[in-house]
Amino acid sequence: MYQFEKIKLIIWDLDETFWEGTLTEGGVNIPNEHKQLIKRLTDIGIINSICSKNDWESVREELERQELLEYFVFPSVNWEPKGNRIKQMIVDMQLRPTNVLFLDDNHSNREEAKFFCPEIMTEGPEAIS
Repeated sequence: MYQFEKIKLIIWDLDETFWEGTLTEGGVNIPNEHKQLIKRLTDIGIINSICSKNDWESVREELERQELLEYFVFPSVNWEPKGNRIKQMIVDMQLRPTNVLFLDDNHSNREEAKFFCPEIMTEGPEAIS
């Protein structure tokens, strides 16, 4: 389990993690608890970002429609593997992997993140609650 008190950044996967459903397959639903959590985390000084395999324009439109885009910084949304992107995001934000939690429903993506950033904390969507 992760150590919440160490977290400075949460990197969110989107499909089946932040929201229910897959954006490229139709509509998605963002649970109200997730919306409120993003806002609370921001209020207490925890940064939120995105690392998703998706089309940026579609993601941007959905987050704007939900009035959530402003809560995510340094989003990385494209079709490239996530591990190196996460490593670069952490470098760009001048943080240490030990202070980062990556949330993703895909075990392979979490393991890839750990390969590139061995100290990163990773969890599946069940940890969100």
